Amino acid sequence: MELKRTDSYVELAGDFEVLSSAPLNGGVTNAKRIVNHTTTPEEDGPIERYFRNKLSLSEPELADVVGFLTAVDVRTAFTGERSVNGGKIVVALTAGVNDSPEESGPHTINVLLYTDLDLSLTGMANLFIVITEAKTSALRRLEVLGENGQITGTATDAIAVAKPDTGASGEIDFTGTGTGIGKAVYELVETGISKAIKDNNGYKPDRNILTRLSERGITREEIVSAGFELLVGEEEEKKESLRGKFINTLEKYSTDPNIHFLIAAGFYLEEEKERFDLDGDPGQLVSDELLGMNIAEYIGGKNAMFNFVRYDRKKPGILGNLPPFLDDVVGGLTAGCMTEIFEK
Repeated sequence: MELKRTDSYVELAGDFEVLSSAPLNGGVTNAKRIVNHTTTPEEDGPIERYFRNKLSLSEPELADVVGFLTAVDVRTAFTGERSVNGGKIVVALTAGVNDSPEESGPHTINVLLYTDLDLSLTGMANLFIVITEAKTSALRRLEVLGENGQITGTATDAIAVAKPDTGASGEIDFTGTGTGIGKAVYELVETGISKAIKDNNGYKPDRNILTRLSERGITREEIVSAGFELLVGEEEEKKESLRGKFINTLEKYSTDPNIHFLIAAGFYLEEEKERFDLDGDPGQLVSDELLGMNIAEYIGGKNAMFNFVRYDRKKPGILGNLPPFLDDVVGGLTAGCMTEIFEK
């Protein structure tokens, strides 16, 4: 097997038996090339014609290609290799997601896997499960969000598992994560997808809490606007100076691990709340206010707790449009920062 990389595609070349969900020659087949080729939304038409033109193939040659398409830049493809049970595992994958912390980006996660271990068709199929579990774990760890919360994949993901074409059925049926093969595949795929999405979409695991808030539609500008909506009695020139100080204070606490953990607890509890029949922000729910008070007090002391109550009652700006835990963690952050800049 030979791994090839160009600016347009990543390829595994050899004589393979392949199980895949590829759009070109998917299913169980024999192939000489497994190609993950870059494309753009503007390029449409039959996929056979696309690969024939891009790779300069004849009709018989096309039958020997298992083909994947991706809008992700294949130059960011992750490749990795592991030795296990006397054989080797090679992974070549590309990964990108629809929404990034900063801007929209290309999507699709394609995973090409080759092993020279003697897998049966059952063993190859089991690796589909392992690859999918590893992909989901990587997306969860990065906390990649879509319209309906954290995503587990994109709508166009595809997988290929390949082994040497020996003409005989393999002997290894069990390749789940309880086996050395499954563990190695899981680790390679999870690592590769995490790195590729970080490179393509900017999802760093340690991104600060303001970035994570912006992924939920709560921008720094909206926090500033909510903070100053309740400010009265100051001239506009003074307000501009105070805005600058407020932003600096926000930035300072966005890297404070304690504030990060308290706000992230609000993210978690917003999902956990769905286990209970709690419509809106019912009176019996007080844990959201407790989180907000702790955030406010940590930043601005006891006075900030009283300021938090004011923001919680008035709910200026974006605070009035947020669900219960998010409105209180953002309210606590806002009240704490406002209190600190005035006390200084």
